[in-house]
Amino acid sequence: MIKWGYAINQWKAGFTGFARLEHHERALKVTSACGFDAIELSAGTGRWDPMGRPENVLINFGSVDHFKLTLRDWGIHRISSLFFDPLQMSFEELHHGLDCTDPAQHALLLQQAEVFARFLAEIGGEVLVVRALPPYGRHGGLSAERQAAAAACWNAVGAMTAALGVKTVLHLDALSALRSMDEVEAWLQQLDPATVGLALDTAELTIAGHDVTAWYRRFQARVWHIHLKDALAVDTDGEYRAPNAERALMLAGGQRGVQRWFGELGSGLVDWTAFMTALRETGYAGWLIVESDKGPAPQAAAMMHNAWTVRHVLQPLLA
Repeated sequence: MIKWGYAINQWKAGFTGFARLEHHERALKVTSACGFDAIELSAGTGRWDPMGRPENVLINFGSVDHFKLTLRDWGIHRISSLFFDPLQMSFEELHHGLDCTDPAQHALLLQQAEVFARFLAEIGGEVLVVRALPPYGRHGGLSAERQAAAAACWNAVGAMTAALGVKTVLHLDALSALRSMDEVEAWLQQLDPATVGLALDTAELTIAGHDVTAWYRRFQARVWHIHLKDALAVDTDGEYRAPNAERALMLAGGQRGVQRWFGELGSGLVDWTAFMTALRETGYAGWLIVESDKGPAPQAAAMMHNAWTVRHVLQPLLA
């Protein structure tokens, strides 16, 4: 059975954004008003990210049980998943970002992933979504040794989360070091199919030049989790190769000055009829997490647009 949720990453627009209890209450009540009673959290760090770390949840809500009760009062009944990017710095683990392709960093990465996996298990979450690979600009195309190291890292994380009753899924984005479907398929042979799946992001893959329906049909047995958002442009110039593509391309728009890469459902390049039909035909039964990632203010307007499209366009295609 397909389950629907909404990510909350659009609310934290800056370092000090989304840091107060009233911000959380407003955001989650808007999510509930849009017809979603499940959310995907985002891992964070430090006191400015009170919903991004288990320690901060306990400080701000008193206990996990009170956290769940408070969310229920705001209309949120479930935490579906949590997105974790190990390349982001962490005050708690005292690092400036961890690279899964470097075996020397695996122990600390596993330790940090376990913090979030245990939290997910405690709050009834199902899926740990992890950024699969560093961007192409960091190492270029990955050597066989780096691919093997990354696979070993995620196999260890997958085994750890499986023991806790949590799934591990790998999120490939528009900057990922492995680009083609052939490269991804070859890498998948090194990943344990019982404990490590894929998270398909419709916008990220479209920006990277993929037909997301073809991508899904090729890897559908390994796709356990899906992020839904539209893409407004494709990186046709291969700017993902730049060492600073995270900022120069995705934030600043690259040489073409793309104002927005991500858009509301139905506003861009994704063929939703083909994609949702593929989900129906293959019997997809995981989470569909709607995103307003890097959406314009006010966030509520973008969410209402997405809620309408889900209700009147996407859900009928699954019927």
